[in-house]
Amino acid sequence: MTSALLTDALRHWDLPPVESAEQMTGGANNTLIVVHAGGRSWVLRRYGNLPADRVLAEHRLLARVSDLGLPFAVPSPVPARDGATVVDDPGGALALFRHLPGRPLRRDEPGTAVLAGRALAQLDAALAEVPLALAPVDWRGAALGQVHAAVDDAAVLADELSAVMPGHDGPDWLRSTHERADAVAADLARALPAQVIHGDMAPANLLVEGGRVTAVLDFEIAGADLRATDLAAGLLQCTGWPEDRDSAERVGPFLRAYLDVLPLTPAELDAVPDLLRLRALGSLVWRAGRWRLGQSTLEEVRERLDAGLALEAALPGWAELLRA
Repeated sequence: MTSALLTDALRHWDLPPVESAEQMTGGANNTLIVVHAGGRSWVLRRYGNLPADRVLAEHRLLARVSDLGLPFAVPSPVPARDGATVVDDPGGALALFRHLPGRPLRRDEPGTAVLAGRALAQLDAALAEVPLALAPVDWRGAALGQVHAAVDDAAVLADELSAVMPGHDGPDWLRSTHERADAVAADLARALPAQVIHGDMAPANLLVEGGRVTAVLDFEIAGADLRATDLAAGLLQCTGWPEDRDSAERVGPFLRAYLDVLPLTPAELDAVPDLLRLRALGSLVWRAGRWRLGQSTLEEVRERLDAGLALEAALPGWAELLRA
């Protein structure tokens, strides 16, 4: 974002004169800029995927979560001059947040799995108190064709990827797993506890300071879903997808930290392998949709296929840990 565009975006809020600003790295969907003004700091966020009404629903959820007595902060949107927390800008919905203390957690630093597992469980336990009516979206039993608007047929996608990735086993994995995915998602939605979940727990979405979690960020895809789905997503993103050679040693500590705070039912734990596969498929479809729109590269899609194959090979071992 150029300085002129930044100035134009910030005109919606009453801020002191800007002293400096820098764009934050990480994240493929949104633009984040740290703004320093009057000795304080804010984060300007331009949403790359969500319309203004959906962002407003996220902000209503954040307002409720901030009152749940959590031991860490969540993003707090700053009202614009007109009192709204979202500006419906032609370049993408805009929101301004108070800058929260701490630095992003790194997956490879000691103790990450325990910090992340405990924080996610604390958040899930608190989110259980939030009415489902406040969920910005309902993900329960969502079909693969609902993950990204540019991908409505996984079989067609598999054929397309086979053509551009000759010899890669990933399209065959997609072809062999997607047909059961929708039925499995529907069956689990009928059988397991649901609540509002975060949906995207990852080290980069946790701020830490002095050995403790100070904030949980990025509620962009938070919504109504199975409670165990949050555990599955956190396992993948906080321990490292199974193609990461060090991921196996993080899985046990993450699970223990989560389950010590929030024990799940045996049926939920039994479902985690299926939820992990569904998560991998959803991640692939999302990335492939962005690729079709020219927003991601084919190499990024290949990485998601590689991750899916690695996960499939690792699932028996992960199932053993879940039964332990």
